[in-house]
Amino acid sequence: MYSSCEIKEKFLDFFVKNGHLEIDGSSVIPKNDPTLLYINAGMASIKNYFTGDEIPPKRELCDVQSCIRTIDIDDIGDRYHLTSFQMLGSWSIGSYFKERAIELAYDFLVNVLRVPLEKLYVSVFEGNPDLNLPFDEESKNHWIRVGVPRDHIVSFGMEDNFWGPASETGPCGPCTEVFYDTGFGPEYVEGGVFDTSRYIEIWNAGVFMMFNKNSEGSFSNLAFNSVDTGAGLERLTMTLNGLKSVYDIDLLLPICNFIKSRFGFEDDMRSVRILTDHLRTSSLILSEGQEISNEGRGYIPRKLIRKCISILKKNEKHTGADISEIVEFITDMDENLKKNKEKIISSFNQEKDKFEGIFKSGFEKLKVISKNGPISSGDAFDLVTSFGFPFEFIKEYACENSIRIDEEEFLNLMKKHKEISRADSSGAEKTSFSIPKNFSNIATKFVGYSCLSCSCNVLGIFDENFNELENSEGFDSVFFISDCTPIYARGGGQESDKGTVSSNDFSASIEYAIKKNDVIVHFCKVRNGVLQKGNIYSIKVDEDLRNSYSRAHSCTHLLQSSLRKIFGSEVHQKGSKVDSDFLRFDFNFQDKITREKVCEIEKIVNFHICENLPSDIMEMKFKDASDCGFTAIFSEKYGEIVRAVSFGEFSKELCGGTHVKRTGDIGYFVIESCESIGKGIKRISAYTSLKAVEYTQNILNCAFEASDIMHIKVSDLPKSVSNFSASKKESVLKKIDKSSLIFLNTKIPFAYCICEDNFSNGVVTDTSEDISGIFVMISSGKNRISFSVRKKLDMNAKDLLLKFLSKVGGKGGGNNRISSGGFSVNSDELVKFLKETYEGKI
Repeated sequence: MYSSCEIKEKFLDFFVKNGHLEIDGSSVIPKNDPTLLYINAGMASIKNYFTGDEIPPKRELCDVQSCIRTIDIDDIGDRYHLTSFQMLGSWSIGSYFKERAIELAYDFLVNVLRVPLEKLYVSVFEGNPDLNLPFDEESKNHWIRVGVPRDHIVSFGMEDNFWGPASETGPCGPCTEVFYDTGFGPEYVEGGVFDTSRYIEIWNAGVFMMFNKNSEGSFSNLAFNSVDTGAGLERLTMTLNGLKSVYDIDLLLPICNFIKSRFGFEDDMRSVRILTDHLRTSSLILSEGQEISNEGRGYIPRKLIRKCISILKKNEKHTGADISEIVEFITDMDENLKKNKEKIISSFNQEKDKFEGIFKSGFEKLKVISKNGPISSGDAFDLVTSFGFPFEFIKEYACENSIRIDEEEFLNLMKKHKEISRADSSGAEKTSFSIPKNFSNIATKFVGYSCLSCSCNVLGIFDENFNELENSEGFDSVFFISDCTPIYARGGGQESDKGTVSSNDFSASIEYAIKKNDVIVHFCKVRNGVLQKGNIYSIKVDEDLRNSYSRAHSCTHLLQSSLRKIFGSEVHQKGSKVDSDFLRFDFNFQDKITREKVCEIEKIVNFHICENLPSDIMEMKFKDASDCGFTAIFSEKYGEIVRAVSFGEFSKELCGGTHVKRTGDIGYFVIESCESIGKGIKRISAYTSLKAVEYTQNILNCAFEASDIMHIKVSDLPKSVSNFSASKKESVLKKIDKSSLIFLNTKIPFAYCICEDNFSNGVVTDTSEDISGIFVMISSGKNRISFSVRKKLDMNAKDLLLKFLSKVGGKGGGNNRISSGGFSVNSDELVKFLKETYEGKI
């Protein structure tokens, strides 16, 4: 038996003896790398060595690096996945290449760790003719030369044996991986199926970085070749010791045992593994000084901790469980964590106290909404986004209480929510910089309310790091500050104007502008000539774009007034985004907004557009504006003098944005969506002008196409679709009545049935109600299979599904009660294999 510490020491000793310099692993929190959430691979913290941007202390290196991979969070709970792990890594940066890398890998595994040669299998890159990437014959020959049998070498494609690049472009290359034969499962026969549930990957023995992927998708050779290797310490320890789970190794088993004995989870290994992994990972993150927050890196420990609290509180017998006891046990096991023990436990307790009240009210809401029948996608979305409930907990609660839940639509809502959030946080604009002290007394005069062009004096020019320049010579893009400008800088939810800056011998496109205090900073891309400090230039606004912003911005004012008219004066803006004929408006409102209310909102806004109300914009004292009924945003700070914008008596707001002269200029308004984005916060997304017309036409075209297909009037579509849906459901249920169930000869009740159509998890749950064991539903027409396990059984539906699919080919997932996936064989073969696999074995 090898301890994890022994394997780590043997690894480092071996590579140091073979000429490598041992370096310290870095923090899991990346330094100066916004592209990474956390360090997720051994080379992530030293990647500048491979690009040539930094010189390594030696060209052959090795270390042990703590890593966090958030991509695996949803898989935690099975036997293999971990969110945090230790990566054993060795590197050659412009030194040795394939031959030496393979020699070292073989020597370490066979001669140091004493792994029997017959247990080792390796994979190489099969090539890709379409991309002009050849089969890695060289690596194959090197493996044969060191002693690996030919029939122990398999070849895989791009997905498995070609690494990178880390982004759209950059260093990449083929790789060769080492697998350990556990002996459980179908044996590999040369040219046959390589079962990765039997053959466990233990080491990526070499990513051979030899290519650079270019922006057009082609590959060119790098200036020098490098090797990057990596082996997960926890998985390697599990495999070499013949253990069934990564949670059985010496680093994790004590934690699992403590949780089982102290908190009564003896019969729920999945929860034990989640608690072990998530609390261990959170402790690591917090020990590095990361604060808990609602976004970015700080959101990961919050998500992990809250999921653990949800698990502990899922059953009343765990209500008194103290999460800090587990955290204390974890920190005491690790000397590095122990140094920051007080801070880690304090952060956990603060998060626990904050979440417990939210959880209690959220759980009460879950029980209330589930009493009325199925849990809707909207209710589930609200519980997740407003109360921080893990969706998996909601699914388990629904499954255990035989309640339906629309998982597919919930996932669609979450996907859209993430896309919106990602869009909000993305963008190339540089927003974090400091104005040099010699410009601190400058105020840029904004003339863009009345003029779309002006002459200006360029007062300062800066590079991307905001170092001051005399001119733009040698730079493709620069920042500049001028004494005046018509360019509206991003603010108040409105996007920045675009435009041009030019003279007789110079021109550049202004991509955006940012306001810092009273200074407006422009970012421009040089087209020709040189921008010179102290010279006079002409700045012009892109008029079409400005008009589209103004239409959308004025429409947010009409929208807020409409919302206050319908829902009451307590409605206030909570956020907004104004783009080219697109607007997004967030506001406080607790209840669900029906489709009828959405139509009413649209009708009121469009009514006032048709009224063609004039805009009246003036400056006045803040107190006078308040007395006159102008609406202010609570979170904004206003000076003594404010800009007041009104459209007749209908809309009166304080605003610094740009607006139309009359509401008729907006043209038309249509709402694309109305959704909940948090507790008591709703978001409306909408279009104006021609974009609103195009959106409406697209919707109508879809309706007319559907009516043509069904040979009915458009007005009859809802009724026909409802009838069709009901008949379809009835048709499926008829095919899976009790008489169609087939029971296998098993110790535990095991039944299956076959239907031609697709089915939902709700249908599976309904059909399996009278089966006290395992139920499997197969769609022969859609190649879909679902496993359902009654909650009293100590069995895991996801494990059963994945184990079965690994034999017949396919992918899937789910939870311990119900799991679904797709299969690649025909349904007759599938049924035959199902019967052979489970009959008499359960």
